[in-house]
Amino acid sequence: MSGVTEKKNRNWMKEIPEEFRKIDIFKICSYFLVCAFVGWIWETLVVWGMTGELTDRGFLFIMKPLSKYLPFLKNAVGLGSVPFIWGLPIIGIYGVGGAIVCSLFKRWERNIIELFFIGLVSLTLLELFASYLCDWLLHHKYWDYTGHLLSFQGRICLYSMLSWGFLTVVAVKVVAPRIDRIYMHVKGQRIFKIVIIVLMVYVAVCALTKYAIDPTIIPN
Repeated sequence: MSGVTEKKNRNWMKEIPEEFRKIDIFKICSYFLVCAFVGWIWETLVVWGMTGELTDRGFLFIMKPLSKYLPFLKNAVGLGSVPFIWGLPIIGIYGVGGAIVCSLFKRWERNIIELFFIGLVSLTLLELFASYLCDWLLHHKYWDYTGHLLSFQGRICLYSMLSWGFLTVVAVKVVAPRIDRIYMHVKGQRIFKIVIIVLMVYVAVCALTKYAIDPTIIPN
């Protein structure tokens, strides 16, 4: 009887795509953190190029004074108005998209054109879904493409679609191979796993702060 059960389990496992049978949560978290950081750099530079201003993005909180978090310093001369910098220079949607792309899209890495359009469609749909989710769950719009070419309800546009295609190619061809090489050397180290856990918990704290505790902490 046990032999029949084991055979059924093996057959069931074969039906699961190889990518899902080999899920490594620490590797996926590594993809998330690196891609979220690369996305933060990308978006910060793009907005800077378009507006000429360096703005707060993602989970890097630098706009609020110290007295915002420590009210008793409000009347302290000079000290209360000092900017309190905390958080992480990452943007969540790039991390989620990057983790998906780096984990599942490597099969198309030899065909850049195909990879580009698969990333363009997939991540545009992710951005559209995230926009509706923010409206429904958080009652806040964190981006608005109104006025951009081929904008749809300000949620997606041609520029963002092309950017997702480009970033997909960069993630699969440049970012993922480098993460994979480094990961092979550190994945067995306990300190690495501790760092990943601490960072992901801190990401959760930052997300909770931005989306629930203080939605005004960053204007974007």
